[in-house]
Amino acid sequence: MDQKSAPLVEALASIERNPPVGFGAPGHNQGAAMPNGLRGLLGRRLFRADVLTPKGLDDRTEGALALQRAHEIAAEAWNADFCRFVTGGSTQSLHTVMAAVAAPGETILIAANAHKAERTYALAAGLDAIIVPVIIDAERDIEHGVAPEVLRAALASHPAARAFVLVSPTYYGVTSDIAALADICHDHGIPLIVDAAWGGAFAFCTVLPDDALTKGADVAVYSAHKTMGALAQGSVIVAKGALIDRQRLWMAYELFETTSPSVPILASLDAARRDHALRGEQLWSDVVALAEGARERIAAMTPLRVLGPAELPAGADLDVTKILIDVSALSVAGYAVDDWLYAHHRVSVGLSDARHLLAVISLGTTRADLRALEHALSDLLARLEAETDLLPPLGSIPSVATLSVDMAMPGPRALNGPAEMVRYEDAAGRIAAEMIAPAPPGVPRLVPGQRISAEHVAWLVAQRDAGAFIMDPVDPTEATLRVVS
Repeated sequence: MDQKSAPLVEALASIERNPPVGFGAPGHNQGAAMPNGLRGLLGRRLFRADVLTPKGLDDRTEGALALQRAHEIAAEAWNADFCRFVTGGSTQSLHTVMAAVAAPGETILIAANAHKAERTYALAAGLDAIIVPVIIDAERDIEHGVAPEVLRAALASHPAARAFVLVSPTYYGVTSDIAALADICHDHGIPLIVDAAWGGAFAFCTVLPDDALTKGADVAVYSAHKTMGALAQGSVIVAKGALIDRQRLWMAYELFETTSPSVPILASLDAARRDHALRGEQLWSDVVALAEGARERIAAMTPLRVLGPAELPAGADLDVTKILIDVSALSVAGYAVDDWLYAHHRVSVGLSDARHLLAVISLGTTRADLRALEHALSDLLARLEAETDLLPPLGSIPSVATLSVDMAMPGPRALNGPAEMVRYEDAAGRIAAEMIAPAPPGVPRLVPGQRISAEHVAWLVAQRDAGAFIMDPVDPTEATLRVVS
């Protein structure tokens, strides 16, 4: 197929040259009517591109097959048998894939550091989600991937599992040993599904880690908006091999995708695929070179530390464009550092937690951006040395390794049954009736039906008090938790 072609981009250009006279949706009629304040902010051209796929981007029956051709070209680009563009983010993509492999009541294995997307679908669909422990770097207090022997043991204990869902790379850029994990899954006749949200570009550049499909994964989900230049919510599902029922995957896609997908998002996915297929090696070689220089300069800023390839588990690889900075030696919370950098230098990092910052270097990152980050960090270090009370001191933070998963009752029963609110500090021994997922990275630390341990309470209270952001809690003040009555 011609990777120079971008059917959705070409169809949009055709509409701009010869706009239709429309009497349907969207009601703004290609920007003829725009909400107040948006003409100068977004411009009419964006609204002109906001059409429907039938009777807009294509004809009434989608006879030009613009979207279908875009999917086929993208499948070839990622060396896959199947591809679909998704406009609801990788959350929707993961829901789609999970629906294609497991029915309500069936068992699915999910890595402990999976995003809330995997856990929410399992909860909503009534899947029996078995959590597979991950490798924990106790010294840095960060989670990596799943060790092959741990997956093998999980499958021995749960032979009826329908699939295994893994996060690789992690938010920190660390991959798992995909080849070994895929072999174990295939020995049991089940697919390996990889949440590769941060790894969509891996297939297009040899200086990045290997793409999951090339190492034996059966399905991969990419958030093309995270690093590849697509618009926010742009995600891609790719599948390969015989372990995935592609007809069922297609039906699951139709089940979850809106009948009015955002054409600007779809076109941005099409264009991002084309750029990567044609120029990915050069694009990302340049990004990696920028990142390597920044990593060296930041690592030289004593006492900051940067995670490097030498500190990874066996079989893992590192995407060096993710710069994980350990700030624990400053004795202040990473959350507070994040806020200070933004308030004083307008520098916004991709993630902060109690002891880390994560800077994501991507296609849009410039040398000026990196100079701003490095200057802000240098200024912070100088200010902390001169003003010891510049930021509040960090108290004791329990390790993530202390958090166990003990399901005391089925999640749907806990979610939908009688519940009450209790103080965080009084929640030990109770059963969670809501999901608690500090974000980013959005990994659930409690889900409905899970027994809340004293260790959970200590960890959550410490993280909250240090400045963590809990994603959409029932109590936005983060004073109380919803628990089973």
